[in-house]
Amino acid sequence: MYAWERFRSMVLATAWDDIEFARPRVGPEHVEALVGFYWTLEEWPQRIALVQLVQDRKEPALKPVMLDVLRAPLTSDRENVELTMAAALRIIDDRYDTFMRFYEDREALHAAVREAREAHGSPAEER
Repeated sequence: MYAWERFRSMVLATAWDDIEFARPRVGPEHVEALVGFYWTLEEWPQRIALVQLVQDRKEPALKPVMLDVLRAPLTSDRENVELTMAAALRIIDDRYDTFMRFYEDREALHAAVREAREAHGSPAEER
């Protein structure tokens, strides 16, 4: 089993390559700790990194995290943020499971982000 501390370190360092290779090692037993950790992160790049780490898990506990990441500012690393949003949408609602469409059509991605935020709210605003 991959150690929790290893995931934590990757996220804090925004170690993109390490995160990519660690994704298959994230198991259901890690989700609760990773969700709790997400809410302690103050920087968007780290939040994006955590979402990328868990983007292959379709656990109900991840939904508030995925909704929250839709608020991420489109920074200088815009493509990374947009692709993370596309992955998050897939976990929020099955009808958004069109990653390749969003990869090729960013206007459709942004429309889906607005729609999902309106339909599901924003967990950060409720905290």
